[in-house]
Amino acid sequence: MEEILKSNPMYRIEYELIERIKELRIEKGLSQEKLSEDMGLFRTFVSNCESIKEDQKYNLRHIGILKRVFGLKSLDDFFPNGIPADEQIIIRYKKEPKKKADGTDSKLFETVVVDIILAEEETKAASNKRKKG
Repeated sequence: MEEILKSNPMYRIEYELIERIKELRIEKGLSQEKLSEDMGLFRTFVSNCESIKEDQKYNLRHIGILKRVFGLKSLDDFFPNGIPADEQIIIRYKKEPKKKADGTDSKLFETVVVDIILAEEETKAASNKRKKG
């Protein structure tokens, strides 16, 4: 049986922004490293943002840079279906082997979203508290 993993709580707008930027990146034929470079950031930045298990996300400064990199006219272009609901979600996902060109399993894994659930109220409160060292 495959193990189902859970992300830390995140806002739906963060998740949809990450997915939209990933879509734009793939459409332009950019690797994660190339987009990071075009943004003037560490080469692993975009990879970390796109990883469900990582807490690193795009912020407002990054939005302006991404708008320029992708040649978007408006910030609305990041959300073609409208601004997402103001809610925190948890992504349930599993890891599956990537396929090689010949159809066999690779040693590399990809993340497959199983479903998205709303975060419980106590989870929301806990995720908003600063962790003490």
